[in-house]
Amino acid sequence: MRGYDSITGSEPKAEAVLEKISKSFSDATLDIREIAKYSNDPVFLSALIFKLAEEREKTNKILQEINEKLDHAFTDKEKKKWEKPEVKEASIEVLPETDQKILDFIEQRGMAEADQVKEALGYKGQNAASQRLNKLFREGHLRKVRSGRKVLYLARG
Repeated sequence: MRGYDSITGSEPKAEAVLEKISKSFSDATLDIREIAKYSNDPVFLSALIFKLAEEREKTNKILQEINEKLDHAFTDKEKKKWEKPEVKEASIEVLPETDQKILDFIEQRGMAEADQVKEALGYKGQNAASQRLNKLFREGHLRKVRSGRKVLYLARG
């Protein structure tokens, strides 16, 4: 016996059992057996695929109409009940240790210049401290105030 022979009921006993179990299932197996006869015919297969595509289009139109009717049936308040709530992920920005030290230093003092940061953090030159301070300013962690040639960095608050 092959894999599908027991389902299609090639034995007379199987057909009788299928008929007793379910008339609709028995009828479906008859259709399957009829289709199986023509399954090697490319014209038949293309017609079958075309018919399936037509049925899918009809189903999509029906579903679209149902969606439109549902959209009109519910108020905005009722629609919000069905929508998933928008979850905003809390993001915590972790700064490099050096940047955090600079921010802590400025928060303690209220404000600082690049040469003060250079001394506090042990930089060899003022340029490195200035670059770090400008980076923190661009990222929005500090405020920047010019007074002539002096540049003061203030804590955001």
